[in-house]
Amino acid sequence: MKKLTLLSAIFAILSLSAIAADGGKKNDDVNKVSSFVIRQFESEFYNAKDVSWTVSEGYEKAEFFVDNVKMAAFFDTNGKYLGHTEAVTYNVLPSHAKKQIAREYEGFHVKELIRFQYAETPTSALTRLTATNVFDDEVYLLTLYKADKQATLRITPSAAVELLSKN
Repeated sequence: MKKLTLLSAIFAILSLSAIAADGGKKNDDVNKVSSFVIRQFESEFYNAKDVSWTVSEGYEKAEFFVDNVKMAAFFDTNGKYLGHTEAVTYNVLPSHAKKQIAREYEGFHVKELIRFQYAETPTSALTRLTATNVFDDEVYLLTLYKADKQATLRITPSAAVELLSKN
C-alpha cells in the first residue's frame, strides 16, 4: 500500500509539474518522439498551440495550449495515448468531495486543481496507480496551502478523497 501511495504521489507531482508555470527554458525533445506518437497527438489535439515535448524513461509528454488552457498529454513507451491533464476550477469537484475537503482542510486555500482525463478505462500500470475505481475515467489532483503548509489530494468522480502528500 505504501508503494502505491508513493507511486501515486510521484505521478501527481509529474502531472502537476506538467501544468506548472515554466520559469526557465522549455525542454523540447521533439526529435526523440516517434512519428507515430506525433501523428496520434496531432489527431487528438489538432488545435494545440506552442507544443513542446519531454521524453523520459517511462513516458513521452507533450505540453501545449488549447484555447489558452495549459494542457499536457501523456503517451507510454509503446506510443499508446494514456490521457491528458488540464487546469480546472474548483467547482467541477463533486459536492461530497468539496464538503469533505472543507471539513478536513479548514483554512486551506486552493493553489492548483488539475484533472487527469484517461484516454480509456485504466488498464496500464501507470493509469491504475491514479484510479481508485476501474470505472473512473478521470482523477483530480488538488494542491492546497495554508501559511507554510501544503497538501496534495487525489479526488475521483465518485468523490473518494485521498491525501497524497502533506508538509
